Amino acid sequence: MSPIIRNWLAFAAIGTALIHLALVVSSPLAVGVVLAIIGLAELVWGVAMMASGRLLLPRVALAGAVIPIILWSAVLLVAVESDATVVSSLRFLPLSLAAVLEIFVAGAIAIHIRRSFVADASTKSTDAAANPPAGRYLLGLLVGSIAVASLTTPALAATQAGDYAVPHGEHSIFQQEEGHGH
Repeated sequence: MSPIIRNWLAFAAIGTALIHLALVVSSPLAVGVVLAIIGLAELVWGVAMMASGRLLLPRVALAGAVIPIILWSAVLLVAVESDATVVSSLRFLPLSLAAVLEIFVAGAIAIHIRRSFVADASTKSTDAAANPPAGRYLLGLLVGSIAVASLTTPALAATQAGDYAVPHGEHSIFQQEEGHGH
């Protein structure tokens, strides 16, 4: 697997982890605990991949990217029928953007596993993991970080944690006197 793709996977895992951890604030306790565990696992996997420079536990990571999507879908289906507060606390936009990142991770890992299986079957050695030139590598890092940030930032802003961090409508550098605002 290309070092650029590995870093994109790490970026996506860290971005997804941040979204899941931000959703813990507004979630019911049981859902919050599951989101916290999933978020911490994604964060650890993403950071460990960046530190090690190789794809770690690809089959476990594939399952770890698909399971949150399945759980989110199941919780939404059950909650729509029984408890609307769970649906409102989960917020559709952050979870759907996290799902986009998880689908990318799952797809890239599935392709890697399939290529590894085919390469093992044909017993041909390939140099697919060769290091790209420095300029191409840095451009790849830039593109990956911009793509993940462009999905993660609005997702984080749409969570209750994002509401606490920067209350919407209060982006002015000028202080208003109390009683004179709107």
